[in-house]
Amino acid sequence: MMTNHSYPPDKCTFELLSAYLDGEVTAEQRKQVQELLSNDPEIQGLYRRLLYLRQEINNLPTPSSECSAKQLSDAVFARVDQEKKQHKIWLWSGGTIAAVILASVSGLFSPNRTPLLQMAQENNSTPKNETLIIALNEPLIEIPTTQEEGLMIPLDQSLMDAIDSK
Repeated sequence: MMTNHSYPPDKCTFELLSAYLDGEVTAEQRKQVQELLSNDPEIQGLYRRLLYLRQEINNLPTPSSECSAKQLSDAVFARVDQEKKQHKIWLWSGGTIAAVILASVSGLFSPNRTPLLQMAQENNSTPKNETLIIALNEPLIEIPTTQEEGLMIPLDQSLMDAIDSK
């Protein structure tokens, strides 16, 4: 088993050895590393430790997965689709609620507060050939001119019965 020694005197040398082991050096750098290995026993020890570390990493057992890559990707995409659907539902619900509130508030501040009720009454009222006549100078109910002539109606009697009995 290898023992840990001190770090190399130069960080660049360590990186150069690591790149040499990974096959990521140029021809000039490879020649430089081979010269270092043939002349410097400290570099040779570092090289052996890096080789040992590399072998041990490659020999580590890989954990087995609980499901295949396809099952995992299908589950991830299903979750993404579900979250997109929930986002759309919240968006549509919020928009609908906002529209209802806006319609309610605008109905409170409009000059005609009951346009739908007026349209319904106009459509269901009289046929088109009938006309409405308003008599402005002859009221339907006689209006008293003084308080003595005022109309006293008991609470249990209707307005029409009070007028007829007079």
